[in-house]
Amino acid sequence: MIRLAEAHARLHLRDYVLEDDVNMAIRVMLESFIDTQKFSVMRSMRKTFARYLAFRRDNNELLLFILKQLVAEQLSYQRNRYGAQSDVVQVPEKDLQEKARQINIHNLSSFYDSELFASNRFSHDAKKKLIQQQF
Repeated sequence: MIRLAEAHARLHLRDYVLEDDVNMAIRVMLESFIDTQKFSVMRSMRKTFARYLAFRRDNNELLLFILKQLVAEQLSYQRNRYGAQSDVVQVPEKDLQEKARQINIHNLSSFYDSELFASNRFSHDAKKKLIQQQF
């Protein structure tokens, strides 16, 4: 475990180990161990250790796809209801959180801060709990 954490730190050109390096080592060890189990045991272990296995996975592309689907649904609703399309589409934060939980993603703050989120003209209003996209 220590060697994996040190190796991960060296990959990032650091002479010291951070908590992220240790978490990555835990994830690698768990994935390796779980993959050697029988299918039924593997499935239950993946559920049990899901929180550790999801560490540092890049879910931003997947979350962006889901968010774009929610925006498309909102646009369709606006077109059908009002007959026109507005320049700003607002999606409740709760909708994205609900969809993200279904695919076992619980923390969206890194997605809201990502370059991918901003480059697609999205903004997050934490006070109003809305996600907006400008057109």
